[in-house]
Amino acid sequence: MFRFAIVALVTLGLVLLTAFGLHPASATVSNPEFYAWNFASVGSSELVCKKTVVVPQNLLFPSSSMQAVTINSAKVDRKFCANSTQPVN
Repeated sequence: MFRFAIVALVTLGLVLLTAFGLHPASATVSNPEFYAWNFASVGSSELVCKKTVVVPQNLLFPSSSMQAVTINSAKVDRKFCANSTQPVN
């Protein structure tokens, strides 16, 4: 019984030391960038190469466990979409 109490106290000490002594990894997430063929604007039939950037926001909605993002897109040079298949009009 005494040996069990010693093992339990040592285990508790290791758990507390690990929980309070070690910090989580400081991982950084870069903003994902995507290059794809897309229409120049709504209703347009002109295909252009667009860079789309997804930027996470520091907002958490109480009713959702998903993180809010902002999506920005801009027309870029055709060379960025050279490796992707251009859709047929």
